[in-house]
Amino acid sequence: MPNEPVTRGYVVHPGEGAPDRGPDVKASGRSTGGSLTVIEATIDGGPPRHTHSREDESFYVLTGMLDVECGEDRFRAGPGSFVFLPRNLPHVFRSVDGPATALLIVTPGGLDEYFAELSALAASADAAQVQTIQEAYGIARS
Repeated sequence: MPNEPVTRGYVVHPGEGAPDRGPDVKASGRSTGGSLTVIEATIDGGPPRHTHSREDESFYVLTGMLDVECGEDRFRAGPGSFVFLPRNLPHVFRSVDGPATALLIVTPGGLDEYFAELSALAASADAAQVQTIQEAYGIARS
């Protein structure tokens, strides 16, 4: 995704999202010139183990508890914790005893486009379609 230079700042108020995104996306790859993506995420369960080849993924936990595995390391992260998951290391995270909320911070930006494509498929997605989108964004299940 080509990014235009950012020529002005912006603020996202509670309940709002970055321009052209839903209220959970606080900063999109496009709105930051590709610098980062920030998403307010509710994690109820979690994704399968996967590896990002293009970006680092971080979480600042707001509520609840996450059980996290990154490479050979395993740890728990509760409110106020910061989790860093570097690119090229397989990782998985799960909420513990109910949903958790966190700020997902991805550098460089653009992962919001990935989530938008997955969301557009909605319930009609089959495994092959999901895999095609993951491959396009450099994400592999591990």
